[in-house]
Amino acid sequence: MSVADNTAHIKANKAALYELESGVMHNKYVAYQQRAMIEENRSLIMKNYSAAFLGNRQMANMNTDAIFHNRETILSSMKVEGQVQENYRNSKLNEAKVDFLDHRSKLTARVATVSEKMSKINHLLIEVNETIMEGNQEIVEFNATNIATNTKLLDGKGLDPAGATPEANEKRITSNTTRMKDTTARASDNKRKLEDVLENVKRNRSEILKNADLIYDRRSEIEKNHRNMSANSHTISAHIASS
Repeated sequence: MSVADNTAHIKANKAALYELESGVMHNKYVAYQQRAMIEENRSLIMKNYSAAFLGNRQMANMNTDAIFHNRETILSSMKVEGQVQENYRNSKLNEAKVDFLDHRSKLTARVATVSEKMSKINHLLIEVNETIMEGNQEIVEFNATNIATNTKLLDGKGLDPAGATPEANEKRITSNTTRMKDTTARASDNKRKLEDVLENVKRNRSEILKNADLIYDRRSEIEKNHRNMSANSHTISAHIASS
């Protein structure tokens, strides 16, 4: 290959590199945008988790305990005569206990299911951290290699413009062209993956916000139940006082 051919190929590679750089750096931008939204989604999910599990769930469970305390008080204070009526009252007390324990056991099953899923999520997060750590190691090794290269260049090693030949230049140009093709293909694949994930991230955000609305709608229902349960408690108290 002639010097003129090498010059033309170098110029073509330079133009292609500019386009490749634009694509690679755009992918980097989208990756940062995506990561920011994923972290935001995770924070919003944890907010929903706290609001639903530590807020709504505990508030609703407090209502349940109070409701069945009221039920037990109502039934225990019922006036009965004879064994048949006493059996009626006691069987109603047992029925209330069965209702409560059946409900409680079903909730415990849900807690077990949630815990199992959370455990799997934690394992996935461990895998994510390990992948990140592998990437960090790759960066460290790449940096160390290129620091060593810069040091050699500063020491005058590896630089010999006077010894350059068209054949050696052609070999380097060909290598650059091949590596650019590989990088271009990878960048194109990265772009597709990033776009797909970004769409999923946006869909997740929509679901998260819907869940947040449902959580606070349900909290309003819990608060309404609490008011009604409290009203029953006041009525029971009045009945006890007047009996």
